Amino acid sequence: MKHIPNIRDVQNVLVCRCEGSLSAAIISSCCYREIKKANPQARITVACFGPAYDFLKHNPYVDEVFRLPLRTALRPNQHWLGLFCAALKLRRKHFDLVLDSSDKNYFNWRMFKYIAGGKRVLDTHTSPLQPFGNPQVHGSEHEAAILRQLGVSAPDKSYDLPILSTARKAVSDWLEDKKIYQYILFNPAGLAAERCFSSDTMREMFVPLRQPNVAFVVPVTGPYLKTFAKAFKDLPDVYVKEMADVFELFELVRRATLVVTPDTSVVHIAVGFEKPLLAFYNALGVYNAPNHEKALVLQTDKDNINVFDWWQFESLVDRLKKMI
Repeated sequence: MKHIPNIRDVQNVLVCRCEGSLSAAIISSCCYREIKKANPQARITVACFGPAYDFLKHNPYVDEVFRLPLRTALRPNQHWLGLFCAALKLRRKHFDLVLDSSDKNYFNWRMFKYIAGGKRVLDTHTSPLQPFGNPQVHGSEHEAAILRQLGVSAPDKSYDLPILSTARKAVSDWLEDKKIYQYILFNPAGLAAERCFSSDTMREMFVPLRQPNVAFVVPVTGPYLKTFAKAFKDLPDVYVKEMADVFELFELVRRATLVVTPDTSVVHIAVGFEKPLLAFYNALGVYNAPNHEKALVLQTDKDNINVFDWWQFESLVDRLKKMI
């Protein structure tokens, strides 16, 4: 993009998200708020899919969410026809500016953006400035780099995590029914099998984590409910909660005393609420690392997140207890 406009002169913006993950959507949430602060009249459309779609539908700064014809993160030579048709639909909206903070430079993705926005695309490959697009820089700084190029001199990189009133009530009622007043949110599973704790590992981890009058809440989705409910039915003060939607998870994290998780989505939810956090990473990259002083990271085996240094785990738990 040869001439980058000031955001105050733009009326119709398309933001393209080809990752689909909730963690990437949370990191990007500052972008919409800062655009609206700089130009309240700007209309923001986000093209995305997956958990990002469900999350961004309830972002108060996003005017429209367009579902991309994808189920998993975009790869080269995929979904040509679907992307072509989606781009034609978006082109009719006559966007002044198309933004993309991802590092995807696939021809099918470039085609989609060019059809949707013509020469009005600002992405990691058309921007003259760094660290926009640099994988060694945290994702929130990518969003801030976009905003600075659009004339927002000091963007706020904090996350926006809306919680629906229905989710607040559902979580409040469940906690009251179980008589849970303080708890550690122990998230057991990531998206991939190698990022899931086994029930045996969790049982061992509960021992150093346990505190007087503090329960464990294990949030799960439907497929995991029976597995974990059976695994922990004989343990005192361990409660498995099925999530109706992502906003119930937000509310559970917001109320938690401490968060333990191998999943980057829950990592960034905890960071957004500034919760003491122990994050397990089998492949830690700067882009999606937790960027908060209360977040501690334990590196695990690359192929099996259940393999890690137990002495280091107990040391990090001791540090976290001092934050509570």
